Amino acid sequence: FSKDEISGRGLDQVDHRQVWLKERLWMETGGKKNRKFSRSGSWVSWAMKMFEWSLKATGAFRKGFQNASHIIFREQSIVIPSLPDPFNGFTILFLSDLHLDMMPGLEWKIAELIEGKEFDLCVMTGDYATASLGGESESLNPLKKLIQAINSHHGILGVLGNNDRAGDVFALESMGVNMLLNENYLVEKNGFILQFIGTDDISFYTDQIPLVLKKSTDHCTIALVHSPELYDSAAEAGVNLYLCGHTHGGQICLPGGFPVLTNLERGKQFHSGHWSYKGMPGITNIGVGTSVFPVRFNTVGEVLSITLSNSRC
Repeated sequence: FSKDEISGRGLDQVDHRQVWLKERLWMETGGKKNRKFSRSGSWVSWAMKMFEWSLKATGAFRKGFQNASHIIFREQSIVIPSLPDPFNGFTILFLSDLHLDMMPGLEWKIAELIEGKEFDLCVMTGDYATASLGGESESLNPLKKLIQAINSHHGILGVLGNNDRAGDVFALESMGVNMLLNENYLVEKNGFILQFIGTDDISFYTDQIPLVLKKSTDHCTIALVHSPELYDSAAEAGVNLYLCGHTHGGQICLPGGFPVLTNLERGKQFHSGHWSYKGMPGITNIGVGTSVFPVRFNTVGEVLSITLSNSRC
């Protein structure tokens, strides 16, 4: 299997990553006006703080924390008509929004759920922690332990989320995660190819994202994107399956799973679960961890196993 950068190999690959890094760092350090989508303003942060205070004042915080501590292993079958026959039954361990620094020990709960299980590939769609993985991050060792617990024949692919920083790429790749920075990754089986493309987070949109999406016409393609907000561009480019997270399924929902907030500017109808847009199937992972504060209401964190099929066998 090979990692084939959108600009080629060798020096071109280095040039591609240098361009990406320059753009990403500029956006992280003040160039936010060039983001494709801006995230929620300060009023949301204020509302969240008030909500946290009310939870603690009423004693509901403890219940929310218990809810967040309970995660499940869920299995999902997906039909991709163009999937090459050798990939029928191909299994993907899909993890998203770990936020390991929010709930210490969560890595052990994930490890218990996947213990004894083998997968063809593992994919992770960003937000490994709320704080950066650099320096003395409390998330580094827990993430290493989790990665060591994953049994994946073709390794682990990852993309960045809105909480991740450019420098986190080096930490993740040192642990053995193949990070896709607007790049593609080819898995070969019996002479057939299954392609994975991974984009930078949509809130840190760069000009390279459309270039990697164009590669969707080359092979049967699975897109790894942090957020569902790229759904229309991906479908237009011919992506065959779209995997994302970011929303936490709302994290705090009304009875029936109706989210109070999705943290989406667009594609809000794709806030969780299995969905379809113009024939392109997608899955928005509810995520394992939590954001802002460690509680869940009317949602359950998930570790997802996907089995691919073309329905011809």
